[in-house]
Amino acid sequence: MFYFSLENQVHMMIVVVFSSYIYLSSFTIKALSSSMKHFGTAFFIPLLLCMMSFLSFNKEHSASYLFFAEFILITALFLILLFEKNKDFTYVIFFLLYALPLGISILNLNFDSLHRTVVFDFLIAAYLGILIIVLISCILLKRKNRQALYWGMLAVCASLMSVRLGMNGIAVPISLIVKATGYFIFSRYFYQSTVYQLQQEHSKSRSQLERINENVQREVTRRVEEIERSNRKLVEISKTDSLTGVYTKKAILSMMDSMITKKPNSEFSILMFDIDNFKTVNDVHGHITGDKCIKNLVSIAKHTFRGDDVIGRFGGDEFIILLPDTSPVKAYLVADRFRKNVEKTNDPHYTVSIGVASYPLDGTNSRQLVTAADKALYHSKEKGRNMVSHTGQLK
Repeated sequence: MFYFSLENQVHMMIVVVFSSYIYLSSFTIKALSSSMKHFGTAFFIPLLLCMMSFLSFNKEHSASYLFFAEFILITALFLILLFEKNKDFTYVIFFLLYALPLGISILNLNFDSLHRTVVFDFLIAAYLGILIIVLISCILLKRKNRQALYWGMLAVCASLMSVRLGMNGIAVPISLIVKATGYFIFSRYFYQSTVYQLQQEHSKSRSQLERINENVQREVTRRVEEIERSNRKLVEISKTDSLTGVYTKKAILSMMDSMITKKPNSEFSILMFDIDNFKTVNDVHGHITGDKCIKNLVSIAKHTFRGDDVIGRFGGDEFIILLPDTSPVKAYLVADRFRKNVEKTNDPHYTVSIGVASYPLDGTNSRQLVTAADKALYHSKEKGRNMVSHTGQLK
């Protein structure tokens, strides 16, 4: 390499570096269109001929190889552009891309000054003219997809022509600058058409996948929330009485135990009551009327007691009301007010008897409290019904 002139050394370095990048990248990138595969393969030509220039000890042959490295590259690119839409010529183009540098190398061995033939001046000038016309039309028609390729070809052709026509020393460095610019444009065009495009597609696919995952996650979350709401509804339904909508015996006892466990030092009361002579109401007026009385009784209870008070159906016409933070005296007064409200009923008229028990005075668990309230209720029945009794009265 050191027997080259400095200009030829720089020339060869420019060609080898950029051609190696484009040619080798075309093999490593799998998803390439046929035109880009041909484009990448075309740079085998300058790569091979520059290697042959380096291995040749004949300066004339070396200079000829460097010239044809780029002339044949531009010719090959024209062929690729001309036949890119014709798939029948795909294998022919591949063959030519590999065969042309070998054919030139054989000719170059037999003709020392082949590259100095004036015919190539006319061909390069024709290439320049065609490229200028194509670029002008692309600019006017605003076709930007191939402009970089045409500018690169124009720059390489211009570098070849400047050396062949230039008689002063400044033509060589200008030619090298223009040549480096052309190869840089080629590399950028290849990157934009392959790696960058794949990155954009990958980024787009990843964004779409993320959006799909987000939508799936939102849908899963929505479905889970729906299931949880349904489960909560089912749980609430299982805790409520079908006729009255109030809590069942099991649910009200569970709430009582939970209140004792969570607030063992608190105070609360329970009321146990039922309809006086309810069997007579059913026998005289019928079970439909009896159910109507039970529903009406629950309605009166809901309007009499606080929102925090909990109503539960203990069975038949028997109910329990849980009164949080309520002393025995206050519970008794509230129970009596409720009794008076029920006493106002008509069609049919009925009354209730009520038993009151308080925690922790009358029991330390739900079972003890219910037993105490039930005894107080029984006491109200014995005393003539339509009255309120507290366990303290029994003592």
